[in-house]
Amino acid sequence: MVLIDILLDSLSDVVKIIPFLFIIYLLLEFMEHEAGHKMEHFLEKHRRLNPIMGTIMGLIPSCGFAGAASSLFATGVISAGTLIAVYLSSSDEMLSIMLSMQAPFSKIWPILFVKLIVAGIAGIIIDRFSKKRSIDVEEFCEREHDDHAHGIFYSAAMHTMQVTVWLLLITLVFNLIVAWIGEDSLRMFVSSYPNQSVFAATLIGMIPSCASSILLTKMYLEGVIGFAAVCAGLLVNAGTGMMVLWRVNPNLKENFQIMFLTWLCGLIGGLLIELILVLI
Repeated sequence: MVLIDILLDSLSDVVKIIPFLFIIYLLLEFMEHEAGHKMEHFLEKHRRLNPIMGTIMGLIPSCGFAGAASSLFATGVISAGTLIAVYLSSSDEMLSIMLSMQAPFSKIWPILFVKLIVAGIAGIIIDRFSKKRSIDVEEFCEREHDDHAHGIFYSAAMHTMQVTVWLLLITLVFNLIVAWIGEDSLRMFVSSYPNQSVFAATLIGMIPSCASSILLTKMYLEGVIGFAAVCAGLLVNAGTGMMVLWRVNPNLKENFQIMFLTWLCGLIGGLLIELILVLI
């Protein structure tokens, strides 16, 4: 019975992202076949604003946009700073859990505000010092072996199906691992090290599953962890976004760098918040 529940939870996590993936792949196909270089020039012209746009879009309470942003990054459509901004601002299941548990707005808006500020600043700084990636939608499509003869809808559907199957398998594995470790064990791991709770929360937040954001949110509302820790954990939690990145981007070194920078920004953000709370 437990295995069936885990399978259903995994299906639920993945189903949420399918519409986002399809829309993004449809956009990429349109860019290649219809828009030509016009879209590329537009994105390049407004590249400095992309991290801010990514931050705002990431605040949408869904893990789907983080996964879609990973695909856009793999093609060079958005920058590393924009992708990390999306990851940091993504609230995943946090908002829905807080609303379902009737949490006061005074507990919700500070977390969203922190994610907005940290994601925006981090995205701009990373873009300032990172090397630009060229936009090459055609190369991406060739790597994925699209059959363009069937039209852009067919190609987008095939991309979506390939990523969805891979994502379901990986999500199932991670949910099985979380279930095997146990929610109580994860709670104990964080509560046993109150002075290192920010660091511990980031480790839980890096688990690429909606389960981790749910756990962090519940622990915060129950008083197990503080504000700084929950902010740090939710900053690094991008839901299934990072799993999609590993599927669509063949540059392993780049993927490690994205993950490390996301974790580092979340940790620094949490530590700064903890310091501010101590000072005031």
